[in-house]
Amino acid sequence: MCSLTLGGGTEIWIIEASKRLARHYQISIVGLTYADKRRLTFDKIISLLNKDRVNYYEYPFIKLPRGVPIPNPLCMDRLLGLFSSCDITYIIMPKSPIEVIFYLLKKISKINMRSKFIAGFHGFLRSDILLQRLYIPIFKKTLSAFEAYHVLNKETYYWLKKEGFNNIFYIPNGINTKIYQLCGKPSNSTLFNVLFTGRLTKDKGTDILVEIIRYVNENLKLRDIRFTITGSGPLEDKIKVIAHDYTNVDYLGFVDAKVLPKIYAKANLFLITSRSEGMPLRLLEAQSCGLPVVGSRIPGVADVVINGKTGCLVNVGDVKGFAEAIKKYYELWRSSPKEYYNMNKAIRQYIVNNYDWKTVIERLKAMFRLVINESHRGGNLC
Repeated sequence: MCSLTLGGGTEIWIIEASKRLARHYQISIVGLTYADKRRLTFDKIISLLNKDRVNYYEYPFIKLPRGVPIPNPLCMDRLLGLFSSCDITYIIMPKSPIEVIFYLLKKISKINMRSKFIAGFHGFLRSDILLQRLYIPIFKKTLSAFEAYHVLNKETYYWLKKEGFNNIFYIPNGINTKIYQLCGKPSNSTLFNVLFTGRLTKDKGTDILVEIIRYVNENLKLRDIRFTITGSGPLEDKIKVIAHDYTNVDYLGFVDAKVLPKIYAKANLFLITSRSEGMPLRLLEAQSCGLPVVGSRIPGVADVVINGKTGCLVNVGDVKGFAEAIKKYYELWRSSPKEYYNMNKAIRQYIVNNYDWKTVIERLKAMFRLVINESHRGGNLC
């Protein structure tokens, strides 16, 4: 739980899904006043939502030494009243210790909540991080409090199946393909533009990105290549340094979502160096614009990218592998702009057919109907 003003991929998913589901349900979004960095204003969030059908609440928080902030206990009565009034409560996972709180409320307390719980997996615990690995047994226990599970990638789906859970719905992220249109023709490009956009954190592989740029410039010495980087976060100083060191690196900082389609339109390749993902929204945006992707071979990315057709998957942290994959697309761009553009169009069509919000929202609606066993339109979601 956090404020939607954070403006990350999960928060954007909540906004986009809610405003579409609001045509069929009354929706309440519950967040906290906490945000480590605010990328959206409160007024902007309200303008994006259907305010007649979507209520947005922010409650005070308490920040624990570990894990995400939790609701201030003084607000618990109001929260419980809201949950009890809803048919379904959809909870973003994993958010330690939020899931523990819901488990205690549902399984141990004597509070009667008619709401059915759906666990929405928009990420996963990392086994290479000790504290997260130690938390997994507790996390599995908390999941027994949920009636259904929504996952964005197949890896999480199979993990839940293996652990004995049922009522799992694999429904990917969605994208408005009318906003993210086909990129420009490669024959109009004078430079091969490699784009990275996302939060500048270790999880997103910002440090790996820096090493890839150095390798391409120092070892491959490709002509006519540019790296364009957008985003903000704790590692942005590393990006500022690399942009200072090399004239072919442009760092634009955080850019508004309205500007991104124009940035994608001028790119030739999308780079995603993450160590973990649920299903990255920026990946879908880039591919909706027809950009091939060189990305980490991880759940979420591997669900979208067809290796060898719509992009190239590389082992996490394999700097040379990333650089060589970039070189492969660079050489195709230089030698055959027409073939490159045909690939752009094929990539976009694949995304339109499989990830457009029109398709995804119908699957979400079907999930909610099955969970609350309704055959009529209506209902309340939290």
